[in-house]
Amino acid sequence: MARKAHNLVFAGGGTGGHLYPALVIADALRDSLGDGTAVTFIGAQRGIEQRLVPQSGYPLVSLRISGIKGRGIVAKLSAATAAGWATLRCWAWMRRNRPDLVVGVGGYASGPAVLAASWAGVPTMLMEQNHFPGATNRWLASRARVVCCPSEDAKERFGGIGTVTGNPVRAAFFDTGDLPLGERLSLLVFGGSRGAHSINRTMGEIAGRLARLDVPPRIVHQTGEADAASARLAASDYPDGLYEVQPFLEDMPARLAASDLVVCRAGASTLSELTAAGRPAVLVPYPHAADDHQRHNAESIARVGAARVVTDDELGDGRLAGVLEGLLADREGLRRMGAASRSLAQPGATERIVELARGLLEGTHVP
Repeated sequence: MARKAHNLVFAGGGTGGHLYPALVIADALRDSLGDGTAVTFIGAQRGIEQRLVPQSGYPLVSLRISGIKGRGIVAKLSAATAAGWATLRCWAWMRRNRPDLVVGVGGYASGPAVLAASWAGVPTMLMEQNHFPGATNRWLASRARVVCCPSEDAKERFGGIGTVTGNPVRAAFFDTGDLPLGERLSLLVFGGSRGAHSINRTMGEIAGRLARLDVPPRIVHQTGEADAASARLAASDYPDGLYEVQPFLEDMPARLAASDLVVCRAGASTLSELTAAGRPAVLVPYPHAADDHQRHNAESIARVGAARVVTDDELGDGRLAGVLEGLLADREGLRRMGAASRSLAQPGATERIVELARGLLEGTHVP
């Protein structure tokens, strides 16, 4: 008997933290279900999905939608109206295309698409990346057939709803090997797909101090487009050829493999990649993240000795430079932190999520 051709939808994105796990599961489900599987993404017009989804070979339906939280009353009303129209558009699209499963992955487009799917009678699944789930997913959880949680902490914050799966990570992150720990150590700095202005500014301020170390580290710095030019200018006095500035890094697994220490934000997907690679980190949680979830994420990593935490407020007082100097001078400490980081990795997350999705598609899932 021929296998049934499935029609799947992944909804959400906005940032790499939401989108990369979705692409991992989309690829894995297509491989698992066979060539007849159709996968469509629904995303926001201004999200990172506009570039990465087409690059991955999937069609993208774009919604004119933006965030609501933390905005003024007029902007909130406008965003809420746009979300309402987006939900109706998604409902009409699903009535026409009849997907077999809609997977909400977080981000602006996730809410309208998952809500519309529930109205249209389409089975739904949520993928939550953070240990402190966002408001949209908390609201949608009771409407979804399956909720995939990164940890027991996240499940508890869903009121006990969901299955602990871990966060899916591209296989390449598990193949990075041990810390290089060569004669010259390597520092990787990034703030997410769009960069982080406070981290970029501080790296410019402390580059001279790091350059005065006996063996200055090699630095690779992802800045985002907005700060790339100013970061290159700030790095111009660093020893020649040892400070690389890039607006965006496409080859993050290879970059992590070459690094001994990482400075970054504390998004859940980023931390899953760090732990898969077993890299020690200095985490700078984004202070305006919804429900302060990045701080919760960072503290969970720091508690096991895999990272140090520097707040955004502390960046300007020289603390980041001092922490980096101390860590770069302690190779054995870096090795211990790397081992602690790798102990947190969850290599079976992709398989667990695929199994749950297949259970919904095949009618074998038991809530």
